[in-house]
Amino acid sequence: MSGKPIDISLDLGSQGQAGKQQGPDPRVQMKALELINAERAKAGAAQLLMSVQLNNAAQEHSADMDQRDYMGPITPEGAPIGARTSRLGYEGKCEALVAMGAGSPEPVLSEWVQNDAYRSHLVSPQYQHVGIGMVGGMWTVILAAPVAASMKDARDIRNRVLELINREREGAALAILELSDPLGTAAQAHCADMAKRDFFQTVNPEGEPVGVKAQKLGFAGRTVACLARGPVSPEEAVQTWLKSSRGNLLHPEIRYLGVATTAGKWTLVLGTK
Repeated sequence: MSGKPIDISLDLGSQGQAGKQQGPDPRVQMKALELINAERAKAGAAQLLMSVQLNNAAQEHSADMDQRDYMGPITPEGAPIGARTSRLGYEGKCEALVAMGAGSPEPVLSEWVQNDAYRSHLVSPQYQHVGIGMVGGMWTVILAAPVAASMKDARDIRNRVLELINREREGAALAILELSDPLGTAAQAHCADMAKRDFFQTVNPEGEPVGVKAQKLGFAGRTVACLARGPVSPEEAVQTWLKSSRGNLLHPEIRYLGVATTAGKWTLVLGTK
């Protein structure tokens, strides 16, 4: 999810009910983007870029709201907007704003800007991309940050995870951890394998644990692996592990760690001496 502006290409006749305009004219989308970015400029936030995947997800959500007569960022079945964006190829953190009844973006954006909660999302510096959809007066604007936005370099990720976990360990009067190359390589191999073969377990489909990979790479201590799916930053990943695996992160015998992420899946491998 990143970097260069992309062309907008919408098939306005391919979705929804016959005879009804199925989405905003691309010029209307650009006007909405212009209004959002003008507000962001006032707040000193970077300009948002259009995303084809987010446009498609926003359009799909607006059509669903119109056809099934509901309004909200979550479907009646409880599926969040992130489920749509992921299915359409955008991996990252998403927030959806919805509105009903307006035929043009000006009143929609005017209402949102006057609402402190909505405006805080519109001008948040964490977002880089936007998608805009409208069907039958039902508007969806998706604000998003790509995984890559918070993870520019594998070394930065490892160091940040180490810093956050050691902060927790210091608060618990425990020895701080060190990075381990064998554990990091094992974590990366496991993440890549999970992404390639679409599984989410600490053992691969053949039953081999992550720790075996580390042993083959020369790590002599005992290991335990912790997984996370969905975090878009080291901060979110560590918070996930503190909730699901706090005992492992704060175990007094742990001395080393390795961590990696691929396609939204994270692997943390902790090791003893």
